[in-house]
Amino acid sequence: MMRTNKDKQISVQQLKALHATFHRIGMDDDARHDYIYEFTSGRTASSRELTMHEARQLLERLNPPDEKTRAMQLAEAKSVFRDIYRLSFMIPQLNQGFTSDSEDEYRMNVAKLNMWARKYSKARKDVTAMKLWELQDTKKQLEAWMRREEKKQKNETI
Repeated sequence: MMRTNKDKQISVQQLKALHATFHRIGMDDDARHDYIYEFTSGRTASSRELTMHEARQLLERLNPPDEKTRAMQLAEAKSVFRDIYRLSFMIPQLNQGFTSDSEDEYRMNVAKLNMWARKYSKARKDVTAMKLWELQDTKKQLEAWMRREEKKQKNETI
C-alpha cells in the first residue's frame, strides 16, 4: 500500500511552524492542546502526533492568506491546471488523440483527468478540487510519467 501525506508523521518544519503560529496568536499550552484535540476529533492533543496532512490543514486554518495572496495562489493554480490539462493530451492513457474543440469535449477531458487523479495522483482527488501544492505535485507526477512514456517509445523504435 502506498503511503500518502495523509499517513506520514508531521515534519519538523511543520511542527516548528505550528508552534510559532500558536505562540504568535497567543495560545498557551493548554489552549493549544485543547485546540488540537478538538481539531483531530479527539484522536490526539499533541502536535507531535499530527499527520502531515492534518498539520497542513491546521496551518492553513490558523494562517489564512490575505486577499492578494489568495488571488495570486488562485492565478498560479489556474496556470498549473492548464499545464496539467495540456500534459494530459501527450499521455496515451489520458487524453492523447482526443480534441478539445468544444465545451462538451473540454468537460469530458477534464472528467477523464479527474478520474485518473482520484485513482493515481498523490492527492487522490479531482484535479478541479486540488489546492495549489497538490496541483504542483500532480504536474510533477504527470511530467515524470510523460518522460517514462517518451523513453519507452524511444526504446521501441531502436
